[in-house]
Amino acid sequence: MRKILEYPQIKNENLDVVKNLIDSVLENPNGDGSYELQELNRITGKTHTLSEFVEYWGWTDLDSIAKKVLTPEPPYVRNLEKDEIIEIVSIIKSTIISDDNKAEYYIELLHKSLSLPDVLKYIRLEDSEETITDNLLHASLNSVITL
Repeated sequence: MRKILEYPQIKNENLDVVKNLIDSVLENPNGDGSYELQELNRITGKTHTLSEFVEYWGWTDLDSIAKKVLTPEPPYVRNLEKDEIIEIVSIIKSTIISDDNKAEYYIELLHKSLSLPDVLKYIRLEDSEETITDNLLHASLNSVITL
């Protein structure tokens, strides 16, 4: 797999800092958490809002949301090859339950790179990775994007 397609490693030294910032945002319900959010933005290079973290415990845990926050945005890869897509589909299928963050990363990478709005609908099919890839490529080539 090309370097650009590798799942990025999260810096563990930032994990505890991010978890503390997320907790701090939520500990003061009357505050806007602007300082904490600015720090999260600085550390991650992404823009975060308070709504991302409100009642996160209803759908995930603190470690998972902190890792998601620290995971960089996936790149747009213009020239994905069929065997690379097969490998990515395989990774998504094998991690969608055990490592949701990794699966989401690769789903977004395919979404950006193939310009398809609902990549997951193809991956949910119980087809082989090669059949799913063929369907993704066919849809990508035949999709029309309207502005």
